[in-house]
Amino acid sequence: MYRENIAVKSINFIFKDIIFDVLSWPIWWYSIGLAKAFGGMKDTIAQGNQEVALGIWVKNLFVPMFGQTDWQGRLISFFMRLVQIIIRFIAFLFWIAFAVIVFLFWPLLPIFIVFHILLNFGFFGKLW
Repeated sequence: MYRENIAVKSINFIFKDIIFDVLSWPIWWYSIGLAKAFGGMKDTIAQGNQEVALGIWVKNLFVPMFGQTDWQGRLISFFMRLVQIIIRFIAFLFWIAFAVIVFLFWPLLPIFIVFHILLNFGFFGKLW
């Protein structure tokens, strides 16, 4: 029975696992990782839509609240729901903006990190 010694296993680990992972990581980050980040953004927006439930509020805009069918109850119900729709729409816009900003930050993060690593090691000389 053939058994690999520790040196062969170490070299295999260093070249195959560590170096290959480091070299293939940017490809994954800007392809599969970016697609997963986009899917996460879509899921976050869908969750926000479910949380604020704008469709339900718009659908029930003209339905009187608490069974108040007189004109005063209908008027109060309409304006209360209208205020709710406006506030929820603004909250949903913030929710979408947050999801989009996080998604746009995804491709910039490695560039930002590499820039600061190079800056800390003085690769930019007297630029600053």
